[in-house]
Amino acid sequence: MLDKFQWKKWILPVVIGIVLWLLTPLKPADISVSAWHLFAIFIATIVACITKPLPMMATTLIAVIIATLTGIFNMKEVCAGFGNSTAWMVAMCMFMAAGFIKSGLGRRIAYIFVQTFGKKTLGLAYALSFVETVLAIGIPSNNARVNGIMYPIIDNLSKEMGSDPDKGTQRKMGSYLVFNEYEVNIITSTMFLTGLAGNMIALGLAKTQGVTISWMQWFLAAIVPGLISLLLIPFVLYKIYPPEVKETPNAHAWADKRLAEMGKMTPAEKIMLVVFILAILFWLIGSHIGIDATEVSFIAVGLLLVTGVINTKDLLKESFAWNILTWLSIIMLMSKKLMTLGFFPWFSKTLGAKLHGVNWVWVLVILWLVYFYLHYLFPSVATQISALYAGFLSIALGVGMPPIMAALMLAFDGSLYLSTSTYSAGPAALLSTTGYVSNKDWWKLSAIIGGILNIVWLGGGLIWTKIIGYW
Repeated sequence: MLDKFQWKKWILPVVIGIVLWLLTPLKPADISVSAWHLFAIFIATIVACITKPLPMMATTLIAVIIATLTGIFNMKEVCAGFGNSTAWMVAMCMFMAAGFIKSGLGRRIAYIFVQTFGKKTLGLAYALSFVETVLAIGIPSNNARVNGIMYPIIDNLSKEMGSDPDKGTQRKMGSYLVFNEYEVNIITSTMFLTGLAGNMIALGLAKTQGVTISWMQWFLAAIVPGLISLLLIPFVLYKIYPPEVKETPNAHAWADKRLAEMGKMTPAEKIMLVVFILAILFWLIGSHIGIDATEVSFIAVGLLLVTGVINTKDLLKESFAWNILTWLSIIMLMSKKLMTLGFFPWFSKTLGAKLHGVNWVWVLVILWLVYFYLHYLFPSVATQISALYAGFLSIALGVGMPPIMAALMLAFDGSLYLSTSTYSAGPAALLSTTGYVSNKDWWKLSAIIGGILNIVWLGGGLIWTKIIGYW
């Protein structure tokens, strides 16, 4: 049986691609024919990733086939493109995430923190926020952290405390904890290069424009605005969206019970913990001893396979990892080719000339806010980054913005803009439909917290990156 042909969803990308291709005689003189043709294919591909006549993996494969048939790429280039280190790092970190969930280590860490700090609802929120932070270091899927670990724990704990949407008692505690998890998940996704697949996509695109950033450089730039946000947001939410129950004396007993059910740490958990600590250590110091972040992730997955924490069946089940490995490799291949063919340098130079005399700080503010609020139009983190990040970075570089700072700030924005809508990403789609937070409250609170995050990360981030010498 054939899959249904989504012909209506093909109309816009095909029309845009053909129109741009036919406009080749009118292209700027400084752009080669090959660069313009690839630009037409690239834009059509991004539009298709939005309209989704097919999954992104299939769409990008078709795009690279067209680019090859038209002579823009040869097969040697295409095959080499699948050796992209950034794409492989994303996949390897997804496999590490499978080890966290399969071994049960993520749940155990959460129960321990609830047991230790869960006497008050605010303390419980901070404890769960800390767990989310720890998990974000090695789990680059915000969906995996929320759907696989954090939400089931928050849901069970809330119901244990008498806060249940089915009984109309969600505001007792669950509403606050659920929305706090959503916002904290955004913060932790931004704090670590390995906290969100989108971060690695952004820096892979930055690399095609000559800007290379290590795990440690990302961490140093994000740590201060990240910690400020982690301290601020649970407290702000506690004030503007307060739980009815302020004391949670039963949380300790609940966590005790769950830990008792899990029993002693299994060998799989112990190995996962050791590998996780080693991965963090080498992500921190790897650049100083000649081991890059991708190599660290390969070593970590290798150790998990050898020791039996995960197996090849677990790897094959991670469809998202294989999916992103394919389409991200192709997107970066096209982006790199647009750079070598001179399209992005032309784009950067042209817009830079038009913005001549404008202080680059104001250009950054405009780019940041536009990039952030455009996410209301995008139901996918990866799609927006793939569509806009390279162009925005090119503008930034064209006005003389410090390269590392520009690449990092725009990459941070690509996580923070999740504080917008109920469809901003997978965690929003899940948590906004659980019944704990009303649709009206979700939009209102997202807008408020989004504004706060913009101030902390744009204003505070600029000051902090200046202090550490990134500009």
